[in-house]
Amino acid sequence: MASGPDPYSEEPRGRTTGDKYFKEFVRLVHVSLRSWWWGEPLAATFGGAGGAWLGHDDDLPLDEVMGVAVSMVGVIIGSVFAILAMITRACDNSFLKKARKAGLLPVVHYLWPFFTIIAMGVLSILFLMVVAGISEDAPVALRMTAGAAAGFCVLWTLAGLLPALGALIVFTRLIEKTSGIQE
Repeated sequence: MASGPDPYSEEPRGRTTGDKYFKEFVRLVHVSLRSWWWGEPLAATFGGAGGAWLGHDDDLPLDEVMGVAVSMVGVIIGSVFAILAMITRACDNSFLKKARKAGLLPVVHYLWPFFTIIAMGVLSILFLMVVAGISEDAPVALRMTAGAAAGFCVLWTLAGLLPALGALIVFTRLIEKTSGIQE
């Protein structure tokens, strides 16, 4: 048997363990024209405009909006992790054997919308922390830029839920499809 690179290698390549796993995560995150649905960039654009607008004037309710955004992103990321836990629990040996027979591997390719939401959620949190750390005396352009970046990422995270729910439906169909296959 010829030995070559294993396409389903357990350990990704990289200098350190953290580097390896980060590269594996980034490889599965899709933020490209091919992977979008129209709602993500549209919502993110509105979020960026709203964040810039909130950053331009000290009299606007930035603190209240920040509280809602942080809570929303936290709930979304927590929900996505819960969904991923349920999905990976469904991937027992029996299911994986049937999925291999049906040509549905690797299963992880069906999960990229969830990983993309997590990545955008982490960016949202980082930008929200920047917005929270900017003083009221900072230049308006800096406040607007930070607000736009935070708003963009927060609304992308929210809009990304719809394709992720679609992926969950597809994964449920995969489980149904493999139920009729003999091990």
